[in-house]
Amino acid sequence: MALLTKTPTVRCPLMSGWADPESHVVPVARLIASLAVGLMLAAMGGMVLGEYTFQGVGIQWLSISGGVGLGAVIAWVLNRVWAHHPPLWMCGVAGLLSVAGEALAVQRDMDGYAWPPEGWVAVLLAGVAGAYGIYSANKVAAQERAKKS
Repeated sequence: MALLTKTPTVRCPLMSGWADPESHVVPVARLIASLAVGLMLAAMGGMVLGEYTFQGVGIQWLSISGGVGLGAVIAWVLNRVWAHHPPLWMCGVAGLLSVAGEALAVQRDMDGYAWPPEGWVAVLLAGVAGAYGIYSANKVAAQERAKKS
């Protein structure tokens, strides 16, 4: 049992920057990982959601909800990359990545035709969902830090 509670020490000097919580290395690595993962998710999500068409009679709720879902997934993954404590400026990054993914989806679906109003709504809601997901995670993290103080 004593082995499980012992705190491991970092012996490699190159890895000491990763273990130090006040190091500048970890936020930079998380930013790069956030951008890489977010871009991949936006591209894959845009390609998949581009298969749901905006053609038909009435409001295309499935396509609109796809945009919200893409924003939520991007926010969820970025929250995990930042270990549940994303900085507030990541709201903009998550929102832009979500907008890019959903805009790709609408562009693929419309294939050069004018975007319907539902397409614009889907893009807007994707950005809002991505930004709000990070904002709420930041708020929860701040409340947890306040409880510990």
